[in-house]
Amino acid sequence: MFGYVRPQVSSLRVREYEWYRAVYCGLCRAMGSVSGQVSRLTLSYDFTFLALVRLILSDAEAVFVRHRCAVHPLRPRLMAEEHPALRYTAAAAAFLTEAKRQDDMADETGSARIKPALLAPVTGSMVHLTDRRAPEYAPLVPLIREHLDRLTALEKASCPSPDEAAQVFGVLLGELFCYGLSGSAAAVARSIGIGTGRFLYLCDAMDDLAEDIREHRYNPLALLWGDMALDAEGKPAEPVRSAFSTGTLLDLEKLALAVELLPGHPLTEIVKNIIYLGMPDVAGQIAAGHSPDRSRKLTTVSDSVPQTIHGSQP
Repeated sequence: MFGYVRPQVSSLRVREYEWYRAVYCGLCRAMGSVSGQVSRLTLSYDFTFLALVRLILSDAEAVFVRHRCAVHPLRPRLMAEEHPALRYTAAAAAFLTEAKRQDDMADETGSARIKPALLAPVTGSMVHLTDRRAPEYAPLVPLIREHLDRLTALEKASCPSPDEAAQVFGVLLGELFCYGLSGSAAAVARSIGIGTGRFLYLCDAMDDLAEDIREHRYNPLALLWGDMALDAEGKPAEPVRSAFSTGTLLDLEKLALAVELLPGHPLTEIVKNIIYLGMPDVAGQIAAGHSPDRSRKLTTVSDSVPQTIHGSQP
């Protein structure tokens, strides 16, 4: 997706960082297995967060094993073994990526349509393989399409409400986070998904504000603030940045309430780090006019961490 939902690595304990990277790498392998090797290029921090939440709410333990991969052939890396939560996230990522490409193709004009057009064979192949290898997740396609169509309707109506547009995307992620779960697990996952979706939408709108105005693309912040959206230097004006900071803070506070309902699990502290430190840091960078670094480099920290994650703290 966007790459905004990430941990503050400097505040993670060594084993927590290794577990985070193991889930990241395990999801990468799962995407290759479910939606094809090319799909691994679409891996993001945001999908890793979905995998973390699903792993925490799963009854099955996560097993970490060292593997070599094409990107890191010399030194084996700790990776999460095949797990239903990773398989589900891989399928959801493939379907959401293709749906987003379709929307980009419909929204863009002129030369801007070239990129989504060139990606069509790639994302189409991802969906085709996922349909064949994980047919149990086929209902995700109409679910995603339904909510993205609602978002498209708001865009066509030039909706000037960032809150309304963010809520539609939030509800979509809420459905993806809780799909297939039941009871309290589904309720917690849905709340986390809604908060995450709202945060992602607002960050993307703020991060792209100047470009969207320049390219005449839909952006609710631009419509809401009009001529006051940008300052004399062509950057988001101070009132816009202040309103964005307040809005994301409120969403993160609600998100924190949901995260506190997660069960005691070794991976829960990583999710809390993301919510309490990582996401506020990203929002702060965007509010300050700095687009966050979306590079995906994860380095080795330690080789001596537990290789099986159980449902309770060790």
